[in-house]
Amino acid sequence: MLSGQVGRRSERELRMCSLAVRADRVPDGSMPPRRSAARLARELTVVGLASVAVVTVAGLEPVRAAIPVRPASLVLALATAAFAAMGSILAALVGRLTHDHRLTCISRALALYSVVGVPASTISSLLAPGDPIADAARMAAYAVMVGLLLMAVWPPLRLTRLSSWSGVVLGLLVTVAAAWLASLDPVRTMAISSFPPARVLLGCGGVTAGVLLTVVGWRRGAPLGRVGMGVVVTALAHLDRAGAVEGWLGDPGLAFSALRQLGVALTLLGLAQLTYRSLRAVDESSTEHQEQLRRAKIDLDRFAERDHELRNGLAGLAGATGVLAGRTHGDKAELCSAVAAELARLDTLLSGEPPPEVTAVDYPLHPVLRDLVVLWRTRGMDIRLDAEPELWANGCPERLAQVVANVVANCARHAPGSPVRVQALRRGDRVRVRISDFGPGLRALSERVVFERRVRGERSAGQGLGLFISRKLLDENGGTIRMLPSRPARPGCTVVIELPMAASAMPAVSEAVSEAG
Repeated sequence: MLSGQVGRRSERELRMCSLAVRADRVPDGSMPPRRSAARLARELTVVGLASVAVVTVAGLEPVRAAIPVRPASLVLALATAAFAAMGSILAALVGRLTHDHRLTCISRALALYSVVGVPASTISSLLAPGDPIADAARMAAYAVMVGLLLMAVWPPLRLTRLSSWSGVVLGLLVTVAAAWLASLDPVRTMAISSFPPARVLLGCGGVTAGVLLTVVGWRRGAPLGRVGMGVVVTALAHLDRAGAVEGWLGDPGLAFSALRQLGVALTLLGLAQLTYRSLRAVDESSTEHQEQLRRAKIDLDRFAERDHELRNGLAGLAGATGVLAGRTHGDKAELCSAVAAELARLDTLLSGEPPPEVTAVDYPLHPVLRDLVVLWRTRGMDIRLDAEPELWANGCPERLAQVVANVVANCARHAPGSPVRVQALRRGDRVRVRISDFGPGLRALSERVVFERRVRGERSAGQGLGLFISRKLLDENGGTIRMLPSRPARPGCTVVIELPMAASAMPAVSEAVSEAG
């Protein structure tokens, strides 16, 4: 039953260790409404001044005379495509980390803009002005991008892997179809793509999507709001370009390329900040999950150790009931005392409470060993106790009983049918308990390894916890435990336990040493 509880507990803890960080777990830097409105006003002012400065500087005659428009526009187009591709990657990463479908839609829009939008607009404005195929492809791709941005404002509740890429696939298919139709009927296609309301409607659609994204994004945090501002600036650049084509505005020259570059750079800045915050949230979540795993491991080890001790205790009590029912005299009183002591120890283990701090007391050694020997003898084990009289130790008798029970249970498990001898004697200012069997023994040079956690023999059905728990208990109790190496003259296993001698017995030991001297 305990093993099942431990298994269910570990499964629950492991299910909590997913590193996926939900969007509401990412720090958004939220602030009071008044401060948020003031900050938004400052951000809009800075972006507006930067846009005006870019358009003004790009339109100055000295600048236009000093910088060739065509090569500079090509360089800016390459930079814009690169920035849009990087922004698409960052948006996809953050969307995957936070499961935010809004960023997934933005990632697809930027990918389509980088692959189709920027090359098509560059071809239609610089390399082949008036080309119906490039113009139709540009307008078709731009229409799909506006749709993806509007989808980012109102993202779907669920977005599968197939549907997340459907926007890009649809954009490419629409672009290819528009280019193919333009090649079949260039005149009619040119008339449709150069229709002024269509151009203005697409430009206004991009601006509207950017404004809505800014409003929605600013409620979630400044970085997502900056992404929306970058979309607005990019859409304004295309709207300005459409006005210049229709003759409503002057030739923008470098202004279109520079303003578009500014908008995409602002979008990339917001996505980079979102990526940083998301990765920081992932790191904090990972630290939290590691702490949960550490606590779960401690609980799992504690339950496993308790399960092991209960099994050993029940093994010692297994034959006591039948023996007590059939006895009317003899060592029945001793057996009753042993059963009561063992039941009290098991009741402490079953309480599930953390073990209390060890309080060292002086206690007689013989009753503790006698009770355990009597219990295991009722199971049919050939076990004998040889102890010097009036041996007193200092420490916790319950823990000594737990250690001796573990060692005797190992003898019963690994050397079945072998006689077991328990000896207790003085050695200077220490009390030594030797537990020996005459079984197959251990492999050479494994006397220290067996005291590590989860170390057991290849054919052993045990958990490899008994000796580890015994060493831990004795370390807390001021004692030691070791295993003597096997020799031809001493077959089997011999475990030596040493405990501090009781303080009341120390003067007698000193007197005996003086007389011997």
